Amino acid sequence: MPPANQMLMGAVAVKNALYAPDKCFLVEEGRRCTFGEFNRRTDALASGMLTRGLKPGQRVAVIQHNSIELLEVYFGAMKAGMVAMPVNVMLSPAEIGHILGDGAPSLVIVSADYLGKLDLAGLAQDGVEVVVIDKEEQGAQSYENLLKSAGQAPPDPPLSDDDVALLIYTSGTTGMPKGVMLTHRNLLCDSWATCVARCLGHDEVSLVTAPLYQSGALGSMLGNTLRTNTVVLLNGFKPGQVLETIERERVSNALFVPTMLIKLLQYPELDRFDLSSMRTVIYGAAPMPVPVLRQVIDRFGWELMGACGATETGPAYIAFLNREDHRLDGDPAKERRLASVGREGINAQVRILDEHDRPLPAGKVGEIVVRGPHIMKGYWNKPQETAEALRGGWFHTGDLGRIDQDGYIFIVDRKKDMIISGGFNVYPREVEMALAEHPAVSESAVVGIPHEMWGETPLAYLVLHPGTAQPGEDELMDFLRERLASFKLPKGGFVFVDSLPRTASGKVLKRSLREQACKETA
Repeated sequence: MPPANQMLMGAVAVKNALYAPDKCFLVEEGRRCTFGEFNRRTDALASGMLTRGLKPGQRVAVIQHNSIELLEVYFGAMKAGMVAMPVNVMLSPAEIGHILGDGAPSLVIVSADYLGKLDLAGLAQDGVEVVVIDKEEQGAQSYENLLKSAGQAPPDPPLSDDDVALLIYTSGTTGMPKGVMLTHRNLLCDSWATCVARCLGHDEVSLVTAPLYQSGALGSMLGNTLRTNTVVLLNGFKPGQVLETIERERVSNALFVPTMLIKLLQYPELDRFDLSSMRTVIYGAAPMPVPVLRQVIDRFGWELMGACGATETGPAYIAFLNREDHRLDGDPAKERRLASVGREGINAQVRILDEHDRPLPAGKVGEIVVRGPHIMKGYWNKPQETAEALRGGWFHTGDLGRIDQDGYIFIVDRKKDMIISGGFNVYPREVEMALAEHPAVSESAVVGIPHEMWGETPLAYLVLHPGTAQPGEDELMDFLRERLASFKLPKGGFVFVDSLPRTASGKVLKRSLREQACKETA
């Protein structure tokens, strides 16, 4: 039995079943699950996996959109002392194959909707068992049968709160995915900080539309779970469905990215919905234009909070703009603060360092670094990258920013050239590597350009091999769709150039390309 002072995620499900066994926990497309039912089913899943010979510490990959089963796998794996390993369902088969090869799961639990993205023969050859949600396939058992194979006693594996509970893959600046290792302590500390920052009560109904295989939505869900709140799951964001769900389920809080709020404002039938239950909306994942914030405040009257974080920060927030920051009274200083990401969270210490990792005074621009009990344990199988990211005991975000005299944090540029499109991270190098496989493309450089709906979208500059015909946009898009998830495609278009601007050392001047792109699209 683990020591009494251990902070284990599985204990949250056990305690919730004790405190509120008959209260509705999850709502998904007409299905409902109480805290008591969730605890029993996750016990059964954990016991079923242990009974089949899986061991604590092994990875359990899950490929599923937002659903009750997705969260059952998270908690079931963690109760068994295993590591839940969610995979983005939007990725291509090649991208999923790379992640599974790196994470080396012993079990893959997959929805029948995404079974076609797996190399079943290759997984079988590697001794990886596949379990299918919704139905039974040849060579793979059904999810419900796995639960039925459970032993009688609840699982009780040897476990420490410093053990890895979750392995989430996020693309690195080189374009290759990196697995972020989050411990039980990381997740619980982050959940607690979310509860405090958001002043979460225990009578909330929380709406989750963003995918739970990403850190922001997962952090919001875990905070509400810690408070025994009801969580309503939607698979994707459709404005009409979201508004109808808020009205029907009497939703009181939600996490939206800016793109979603813009779509709600633009929805033609907005006025016919009763949204009076909604009290608080958290926004994050991308910059929120101040004019849009004003529209949301004026139109809905919701209390708004801004959140900033990264997968590595376990899994959600390092800084918040609180409710009071959004109550504008004509003070120019308050309006300027809306362009910030807020002040550091209760668990986080945030500093600005120069290129030699020396602290900078207020107002000076440098790299944003953070430390706290919610920061990742490290990158899976990447000791050098881990040491670099966590040097000096601080997580180096790769973002450039400044902190003003009042502690508000402003991000002024991205050190890593990352693009955030509709709340999804797009790394230019990954798109460039895919473009390099096209026979006509000699060189490419991908930059983000402003987009009214998505915040940013990728634009690709291409240099062709001499003497080759210029490929059409449709041809290039079709080529990339075979290699990349749809949100990574350069929807900003393709620009054909004779050469790319470079520094004396030969590096591509992406800042110059971004400036050129902004002028051409203005």
